[in-house]
Amino acid sequence: MDKSRIEAAERDIIAELATSVEGYKNLTVLCDEFGSRFGGTDEDRRAVDYMLQRFQEYGLENVHKEEFMHNAWTRGPATLHTIAPLSQEFKCISLPYNVASDVEGELFYVGHGTPDDFEAAGDAIRGKIVMANAKSPSFFHRGVHRCEKIGRAIAGGAIGFIWMRWDPGLLEETGAARWGKPVEVPCIGVSREAGEALVRMQEKGPVRVRIHTTDTVKPAPVWNVVAEIKGRTEPDKVILIGAHYDGHDIAPGAMDDGAGAMVVMETARALARHKDVIGKTLRFVLFPIEEIGLGGSYNYVNMHRDELDNIEMMFNLDGAGRSFAQPGVQLYGKWASLFNFFRSIGKEMKQPIQVANGISLYSDHLPFQLMGIPAGGIREFSDTNTGTRGWGHSAADTLDKVSPRALEGTAAFMARLALRMSNRTDWPGRRISEQAAQEALGPEYMEVLKLEKRWPFYEWIPELVTKP
Repeated sequence: MDKSRIEAAERDIIAELATSVEGYKNLTVLCDEFGSRFGGTDEDRRAVDYMLQRFQEYGLENVHKEEFMHNAWTRGPATLHTIAPLSQEFKCISLPYNVASDVEGELFYVGHGTPDDFEAAGDAIRGKIVMANAKSPSFFHRGVHRCEKIGRAIAGGAIGFIWMRWDPGLLEETGAARWGKPVEVPCIGVSREAGEALVRMQEKGPVRVRIHTTDTVKPAPVWNVVAEIKGRTEPDKVILIGAHYDGHDIAPGAMDDGAGAMVVMETARALARHKDVIGKTLRFVLFPIEEIGLGGSYNYVNMHRDELDNIEMMFNLDGAGRSFAQPGVQLYGKWASLFNFFRSIGKEMKQPIQVANGISLYSDHLPFQLMGIPAGGIREFSDTNTGTRGWGHSAADTLDKVSPRALEGTAAFMARLALRMSNRTDWPGRRISEQAAQEALGPEYMEVLKLEKRWPFYEWIPELVTKP
């Protein structure tokens, strides 16, 4: 492709997105009219129809939705009482995929709930209701997710689990207790203040608590939203750009991940103005039910198993658009061969691109990564990670936390990156075997997948309803 045509398209993309608030307008509709877009709800269905309409209006090609079934979880009232040494009620919420339950037992606090914490606790947690806080401490060599802590508690014989938010503010923190299916023991969330009160109560003697929950699970349809810009020179090669559009049912999910979904849509809108200079096919996918099991991405991979060799890379924009300080490329897995490629694109863009390798098991890149497809995302390179979620997964994940400029700035970066990638013929990434992908994760992370009941991969994928 003529270099001058690419540069002209790039200048238009920068100007268009720098002067636009389209992404924020769409995010406002998603949050104010469709709430959390939680899987299996009418708001989810209406959000899908809205995003399909928008993609069509922006001139995208092959705009459609792909239906599959999932276990739709519905929240009911939950209560937490201490029976001894004091009688007291604490505000709590169920964690997704908790089911109706009534359990009583002694409280055992494992602190941060690292593998070392659980190893030190040993058999002491058997028959107890375990409480762990939500912090992933910096002194441990990797992040420790909620589902891992719950999995270790259940494996150790716990009869219940309490998830204590670490950030203060009297907010309960939600998050799936199990991935895509009911969990074995009752799991609830409490604020940091409530958790600290329970810890203090232990100074008076063993704390006995009772948990009562009333949640339900039943099958319901959900949809992946798909749109494309067909490549003009290499249409069979695909760069997939995606993000989940669902939030948790207690909040509009503006940051997590309405913002990321709108970055995908704005990237698509800006690039659709320049279809004639798109070399490889750009596919945009908005995934449902990421928050409770990565169901959209797992099913996308399963539905398109015969096309996976065509996908050169999957960009997961979960978390994109929240800020725009030092954007760079985060790779997932062992893809050192791609470092120089992205750095060279940075030179073309006259914007140095930082690149990093890492491992995360908890977003929509994972199913692609497990199938050996190079996967990555856009991240801010800064030292602000606190090991907590901030406003995420709480009732405070609202529209006021998102900046229109951050949305459009991130979209401009992604659009420029995708435009140049689509016209490069020297892509060094090659799909590897599934066995090699597992080996790239390493035994520690494979153990975590098994602990969380997410392995074997094929046994986890829910039943498909339709195939495009």
